[in-house]
Amino acid sequence: MSSVANTGATADTRRGTEIIARSFGWHHAEREKPAIASLDLDIPAGQKVLLVGPSGAGKSTLLHALAGLLEADDSEQSTGLLLIDGSDAFAREHPVGLMQQDPETQVVQSRVADDVAFGAENLAVDPVIIRQRIPEALDAVGLGMLPLDHRTQELSGGQKQRLALAGILAMQPGLMLLDEPTANVDPEGIGPLRDAVLNAAEVSGATLLVVEHRLDAWARHMDRVIVLEPGGGVAHDLDPQRLIDDEELRAELSAAGLWVPNYLPQVPTAAIAPGELLLEADQLVSARTDDAPRTQAVDLSVRAGTATVIRGENGAGKSTLALTLGGLLQPAAGQLQAVEALANGLDASPFSWKAGALIGRIGSVFQEPEHQFVTQSVREELAFAPQRAKASGGQELKYDPAEVDALVDSLLARLGLEHLAEANPFTLSGGEKRRLSVGTVLAAAPQVLILDEPTFGQDANTWRELAGLLVEQLEKGTAIIAVTHDEHLASVLAAGEIRLAPVADQAPAITRGPVLDAPVGRSWLAKINPLAKLGAVAAATLPLITTLDWVSAVVVVGATLLAFPLAGLSVGRFFQRAWPLLVAGVIGAWGIALVGQDSGAVYAQFGIFSITEGSVHGGIATGLRAFALALPCILLLATTNPSDLGGALSQQLRVPHRFVLGALAGMRLLGLMVEEFSTLGLARRARGVGNFGTVAQRIGAKLGQCLALLVQALRRAGRLAVTMEAKGFGLGERTWIRTARFTSKDAAVLTAGIVLGAAAIGAAVLAGTYNLVWG
Repeated sequence: MSSVANTGATADTRRGTEIIARSFGWHHAEREKPAIASLDLDIPAGQKVLLVGPSGAGKSTLLHALAGLLEADDSEQSTGLLLIDGSDAFAREHPVGLMQQDPETQVVQSRVADDVAFGAENLAVDPVIIRQRIPEALDAVGLGMLPLDHRTQELSGGQKQRLALAGILAMQPGLMLLDEPTANVDPEGIGPLRDAVLNAAEVSGATLLVVEHRLDAWARHMDRVIVLEPGGGVAHDLDPQRLIDDEELRAELSAAGLWVPNYLPQVPTAAIAPGELLLEADQLVSARTDDAPRTQAVDLSVRAGTATVIRGENGAGKSTLALTLGGLLQPAAGQLQAVEALANGLDASPFSWKAGALIGRIGSVFQEPEHQFVTQSVREELAFAPQRAKASGGQELKYDPAEVDALVDSLLARLGLEHLAEANPFTLSGGEKRRLSVGTVLAAAPQVLILDEPTFGQDANTWRELAGLLVEQLEKGTAIIAVTHDEHLASVLAAGEIRLAPVADQAPAITRGPVLDAPVGRSWLAKINPLAKLGAVAAATLPLITTLDWVSAVVVVGATLLAFPLAGLSVGRFFQRAWPLLVAGVIGAWGIALVGQDSGAVYAQFGIFSITEGSVHGGIATGLRAFALALPCILLLATTNPSDLGGALSQQLRVPHRFVLGALAGMRLLGLMVEEFSTLGLARRARGVGNFGTVAQRIGAKLGQCLALLVQALRRAGRLAVTMEAKGFGLGERTWIRTARFTSKDAAVLTAGIVLGAAAIGAAVLAGTYNLVWG
């Protein structure tokens, strides 16, 4: 086991922090009841605590409070005291490592090594020590096989969760707060990940608080188990061994909703009676986009009343296969066909169905519940799909209003959401959101139900209700396909299994800009100081602003194309991807040719517009100048890692690091939003808000999708800000593991840019084409 936390440890980092709570309470805005009330706790420094409780007991809220990340809108939101080593937790005077539930907003930097180092840099740890910690932390969480410059955009959700933990280990904080750290990890990876956490806490002396629903992986290894009451204080404060030995206590805790070791919630196993064939997949291959990795080919027959689980390693494409089976992605290869019993008068390809017809036949529950929320209350969410579900033929509504009301009331009760009927879906806890997302699909009573991690974040009681609902669906003849790590759920559903393995002979997905081909870091230009490249681009292109002629533009375009090999770019492949830029240049040139200044011979007449020798020259010059300005900028973007640019700006130009790092995080989030927009489109189609129909309906759907993206972007930005603050962002001076330097090669690149700009203007003057724009 790797001793992650001993490298370079100092007296300050080798002790934990003491936690004291006295009548502490927190009331979230827009919620009727407090998340925490009258909490009294004493946790000695260095103790390892498993923090448990039913769904909605305030476990995540307490972790965020200890990290100093909750903000009160008024004095009534927070009550009592919450102290870390005698100081107010909200003052953030002590380093705290917080790991949240959302993998996407745990990552700040664009490269693996930079992300691991981010928190330690914010704590001003010596860069030499940080460099020693990075590979040890990655080894400890099972990511040691990744290159240090591997791009974080290419990691799966489970890998991002591991990366977040590696960053916490590298910080060596006095307090480690982990919110369901193994939730997105394959079962075989749970033990090593847990051991890495325990080892780091043991060696560093850090106080450890772990929130988990399932206790068997952690209980035996902790010093103490604290059970929280929903909306109240501490229900139990236990020696972990009592969870094993005390049968009366075990029964009590299980009844309260805890996952007691070897005490599984009992649900009658589904009595499988395979019915008629509904869906058939023949050598079905799935992919999110043309450039994305493809799944292995799958053969599957889906029959009414049967269940199938999809298993596999992180990154094998389980969710992608589920989206394809749900009619939300077009098959990349092979066939997926619905038989007449499911299609009922529609085309055999589910991907071709309109959204209203799809939700009444195939229902999909996404991995992230928030993607599927389209209304302002829990009740409205449950009513949304049945109000739009279409009956046979895809024309008439499937339910009348009275049936919808009865169905919603029933689901509210079964899902334990009655008290939250009027709450905004986005304000629910993680487990409550998951139950609601499943309920929104069940409400339309589809014949095939596709679920992505449906039991994630559930306590034992809510799991029992959810599993019971799914068993009932099977017995009614619904076919269920579930992506899940939950072996108990698979057993209860008497499910068959598809196991996906990553396709070995294909490269991982590369997240690119619209025209970029080469991953940053693999070319000669990628090693040049970003400020030197930025200065060279400015020196080469700014003189073009003074003139509108074709000669100077051709000089810059030609020199830039000659430099493409230094950037690892092929000119041919570049223009295959950059054709929109080429089209835009041609359109711009054509427009100027039509409306530009007339002079010389007349080539063509279009009503009031004429194309002359002078307007053609002006159009060509305009189009070429657009290329001359754009291509060097693309070359800069293609060879510059944002983290390197940020480091150079902060270290060499003394731009405040809070501004620089905040902007870099925003850029990473912007890249994430591109994929988010696509996912939201799929999710909204799965809810009955499709992109098929009249032009007006499509425009309305896209506008709604844009609004949903804005909401999601704001929420992700908030979570990303929490991640950055939890890793010490903005607390004071920081260090950098990558020292920005200016070498002779950098000077040569900057000089080349200056020479190119001068040569372009000089060539235009000598050719007699120089045309001063404002002259």
